[in-house]
Amino acid sequence: MLTQLQIRVLLGLSAVVFSLTGCSSTSDIEYGSDAANDLPDSYEQSEEQAQDEADAYLDQQRSEDFASAGWGCTWDPTMNDNWHDDYVCSNGTSYDRPNLLPGDSFVERWEIDAAAADYETSLNR
Repeated sequence: MLTQLQIRVLLGLSAVVFSLTGCSSTSDIEYGSDAANDLPDSYEQSEEQAQDEADAYLDQQRSEDFASAGWGCTWDPTMNDNWHDDYVCSNGTSYDRPNLLPGDSFVERWEIDAAAADYETSLNR
């Protein structure tokens, strides 16, 4: 019969063996080799074509994502010791950083949050 110590040693050794097998930090392709770039000619695309496709996709995404979304204001601290302009509002193509609650010398977070929500509502009317 195995003692508790022997069981613990066997479990520990088993864990080490299992952790070392099946995992490798090496690759068959060496860094800097052209093996990763050996694609058939049918996959080749000029940089200009790839950039044009990426630009078209991004333009389409921007217009689809933001056209129906309207304006949204998010917390974006400016780190300029002025709590009044710590929100930025955007409709996806235009940005506005309002000066909220300018008459208050000290603004708490809940106050600026409420003012930003009101400002966002006014932009979306």
